[in-house]
Amino acid sequence: MPMNLSNVEEYINSAAQRSLNKIVHRISKRRSLTPIKTFSPTDHPKFKELEKKLLGSVNEDFVTRLNYYINKKGMTHPQVYNTAGMTADCFSKIISGKTKRPTKDNIVALALALSLDYEEAVDLLSSAGHSLTGFKKDLIYEFCFIYGPFSIDEVNEALVRFHFNPIGGRK
Repeated sequence: MPMNLSNVEEYINSAAQRSLNKIVHRISKRRSLTPIKTFSPTDHPKFKELEKKLLGSVNEDFVTRLNYYINKKGMTHPQVYNTAGMTADCFSKIISGKTKRPTKDNIVALALALSLDYEEAVDLLSSAGHSLTGFKKDLIYEFCFIYGPFSIDEVNEALVRFHFNPIGGRK
């Protein structure tokens, strides 16, 4: 079923209202609390160990997760990068780990090519240190993963409607 762009707009507007409600709630909650002395988590002695572990594993985890989803969906590498609108060279750098931290847009293009659902897409994004935030572009992605699958061309149509650049090398 083709994407209804008015549904995307309605989804974005309702998400904006939910965000505003959360901010108002946080502000009112903070005013009722007495200030306490805080410290940065980076000051904690165990933080350096965690930092090493996290920084060293992001790239490995992403490539492992990407390969997992490629195998799970029974696709070949050319099928994935062609559907994602990527060049073979770009995909090769990502899958080999030469690209240390792939862009969110490239990961979303790969997730769309693999027809991942919302939970799978969030898993793949988080394995590379990305997330879907409350920003309008991310809300479009979120909508597409929840109500999809949609093709990358359909997603690009929604992105362009809301004044964002298309993803996946299709300009």
